[in-house]
Amino acid sequence: MGLRYSAYIESPSPHSEVDSSDYLRTNSSLYHLLADSRRMHFSHSSQGRCHRECSNSKFITYGCRRCRTHLSSSTQIMSKDYRGKTGDAYLMGEVVNVIQGEVETRPMITGDYIVCDILCHWCKSLLGWKYLESERKDQRYKEGKYILELQTICRCE
Repeated sequence: MGLRYSAYIESPSPHSEVDSSDYLRTNSSLYHLLADSRRMHFSHSSQGRCHRECSNSKFITYGCRRCRTHLSSSTQIMSKDYRGKTGDAYLMGEVVNVIQGEVETRPMITGDYIVCDILCHWCKSLLGWKYLESERKDQRYKEGKYILELQTICRCE
C-alpha cells in the first residue's frame, strides 16, 4: 500500500522567512525528525556568509540506496554499534517512507524479538527491520525503534 507521496527531509535553512516548525508540526511526521536539529546555531564568516554549526556533526539525510527516497536523518541515530544481515547498521529513533513487512519472531544475540522487516515504500527494497517487542526487560528500549542497514542506504545531498 505505502504512502501516496514521499516525505522529504531537509536541513533547516538560515534564510527561510517562514517558521517551518509550524508547518511540519501540522502537516508531517518530519517534525520529530527535525526537532533535535534545532540545536544548530549560525555564525557569520568574515565574508558575510552564514555557516551552520552543529554541536556534534553535520546534518545528514539518509535515503534508500536504490531510489534515494528520504528515510531519516543524522539526528535520529541512537547508536552506530549494530549489525544487520548485510553488515553494519544504525539504530534509528524515527524513519519515514517505509512500509512494514510480516511480523515474525527473530532470535538475535541479545534475545528473541518480535520484529517486522521495513521496505522502501517506493521501490520495495529491504532496508532493515523494526523492533516491535522484546522478551527481555533490559532490551525494551528498542521497542518501536528501527535498524537501517548501511548497505541499503546512502547519504542524500
